Amino acid sequence: MSDRPARDPFLEGGPALRTALGVRFLLELALLINAAAASVRLFPGGTGWIIAAAAVAVLAVVWGLLLSPKARFDVRPAGRLCIETVLFAAVGAVTWASGAAVAGVLLFAVWALDRIALAVLTRR
Repeated sequence: MSDRPARDPFLEGGPALRTALGVRFLLELALLINAAAASVRLFPGGTGWIIAAAAVAVLAVVWGLLLSPKARFDVRPAGRLCIETVLFAAVGAVTWASGAAVAGVLLFAVWALDRIALAVLTRR
């Protein structure tokens, strides 16, 4: 057994991979922000704020349980991609429906480009 610590392949990927991972983190935040903002725009008054809080909580729980690096449940890569696609497409569509079409399209498009970049950069 070696005394060397285990290496994290993501940290060894170079600056391009670290940038893609940074963008991924920002996209996760944008997902939550867009869900909350769209909820408040679609449901004026106090109801919108309650729905916004619930939407953010549900998204955060789903992400934490299924998609985070320390996820409680082990999901295969294809399943992770499907879950992410549904989350980003749904929030993008709701953002579009709330009157922020450009923001909805950008959220989904930047996420798709980042997923492609991550797939290329982590390929062995």
